[in-house]
Amino acid sequence: MVAPFLLPALLAFFAATASTSTPTIHKVPIGGGNQTCRYIPGDAGWPSQRQWARLNSTVGGRLIATVPVAHVCHLQGQFAAYDQESCSTLGTAFQDSGPATLCPIPGEVLNPYWQNETCSPFTAPGVSCELGNRAAYSINVTGPADVQAGLAFATANNIRLVIRNTGIDYLGKSTGQGALALWTYNLKAIEIIPGYETPLYTGPTVKLGAGVTAGEAYEAVQGSGYRIIAPECGLTGVVGGYAQGGGQSQLITAYGMAADQVLEWELVTPRGEYLLATPEHNSDLYWALAGGGGGTNGVVLGATFKAYPEGPVAGGEMVVQSANTTALFEAIGIWFHQGPSYVESSRNNIQFFVTNDTLTVLNFVMPDQNASSIDELLGPFLPELGRLGLNYTFTTTDYPTYLDSFIASYGPLPYGDLCPSFPIISSRVIPRATVLDPAANRRLVDLYRNITDGGTWWVGCSFLNVDDSPGSARPPHPPNSVHPVWRSAVAYCNPQTHGPYGWKEPAAVTALRRTLVDDIFPALEAATPGGAVQNEIDPTYRGDWKETFYGANYDRLLSIKHAYDPSFNMYGLFAVGSDEFRMDKAGRLCRA
Repeated sequence: MVAPFLLPALLAFFAATASTSTPTIHKVPIGGGNQTCRYIPGDAGWPSQRQWARLNSTVGGRLIATVPVAHVCHLQGQFAAYDQESCSTLGTAFQDSGPATLCPIPGEVLNPYWQNETCSPFTAPGVSCELGNRAAYSINVTGPADVQAGLAFATANNIRLVIRNTGIDYLGKSTGQGALALWTYNLKAIEIIPGYETPLYTGPTVKLGAGVTAGEAYEAVQGSGYRIIAPECGLTGVVGGYAQGGGQSQLITAYGMAADQVLEWELVTPRGEYLLATPEHNSDLYWALAGGGGGTNGVVLGATFKAYPEGPVAGGEMVVQSANTTALFEAIGIWFHQGPSYVESSRNNIQFFVTNDTLTVLNFVMPDQNASSIDELLGPFLPELGRLGLNYTFTTTDYPTYLDSFIASYGPLPYGDLCPSFPIISSRVIPRATVLDPAANRRLVDLYRNITDGGTWWVGCSFLNVDDSPGSARPPHPPNSVHPVWRSAVAYCNPQTHGPYGWKEPAAVTALRRTLVDDIFPALEAATPGGAVQNEIDPTYRGDWKETFYGANYDRLLSIKHAYDPSFNMYGLFAVGSDEFRMDKAGRLCRA
């Protein structure tokens, strides 16, 4: 994490530099004269300092000019303020706690792909520090009026608009060259409502502001007698792209996806309307927000989620390790084939990972059960390990609450210690039909063996069941736009790289991305018909993104997007309607 002496100084510097820099103005043809491209700094149409100052006044002085956090590492460029000691501290913080370092900084970028070495702690001090893909300014949003002011300014001045919550964002939706960012990170309101009532639901709820992270939400409900569905990474925002993209968790087999839990969305639409979207009011917008992806239909300021009674959880861990990869991957094949039986008609979730020499169960999460349930669950599997001559370790624990189980796996609240900082990562939802078919299951496991061979890649997975057909083990939920592939899934899996990110080896990083996108992902798509996790995909992905992320819901989602965003203010890579835009060679966002 950034040293305590450095972070306050940086934040103060960002606030002080609002509206102080003057870009060099030169005329650039925009969209053939039709202004189909958003302006970027340096364009003749870019807002003047006087215009930015007026916006700053409108939002109560909460407009912040972006200064790249690594400006202390550079001798050249507009932001250069070289300090060797501060730079060294920052480089360590990047590697040790990237999300915790960058999330609180307005305008910063987490994914190195979007940072693109424009201002990095790991390039030479003589390299110029530039904004690159970072937003030019951010409004520290305190309520709907700030959002409305930002929307009006971006529309009137033909500049790009983005929404930045925590910034944990592989796809770069929360950043963009020359953009004005609506920074919702400080919307931290949390309200526990024991007696929420609507025609569709009566019971406890938790209302969260858009800036509330998972760890903060968990801390708020700890001791309240409730449990909630939220991310495993404590630094991830709950209300933003996570819940709007579907939202997986250790509790989804018990209660359904995070999007299934939302009872109302509080938002400002791209047209500037401040409203609530519920299953009864603005129901089309409610449907689209609950699964159709973040940054698409409006700026969400908060959401109300169902809460559930807290109680005991059976937990445990298991490790199977062997140099006999033939026997090991035969066991992994059996593990996948039996996977549906572990979560069928149950509330169980099992998180595990596969490497070139291990099958490791990070945790069994079996709500409202005791440890003997895990022994029973593994009854058919453990004898197979004995038959194959594979040794294993296996422990179980009875936890008094879900949060006790969660903390045991992911570390102390609020942030935990297992947030992935800079992985090269992708995802795939695994259909039950795939693992139940012996030939298809064998192809999948052979593929995982090939992916992990050599130790560069590993595959993290979660067994789950979110079938919502009548009679399922999960409570009913209002109709939503969660990709239908989730309802017939047994798991989602993430191929990702081992070890620290190669900041000083850009060519090697590029080669890894090429392997992922050109080799691994096409093979995964061939082996697993279905989709992927919206928020866990490499930005260089080149597949059929409409089918992969939205499936049969896409056409309706696009119609709703057009209805609420007639001025085309909302754009994000692989977001609904994103093919209606393009980037020009200078990085301007243009209408296609």
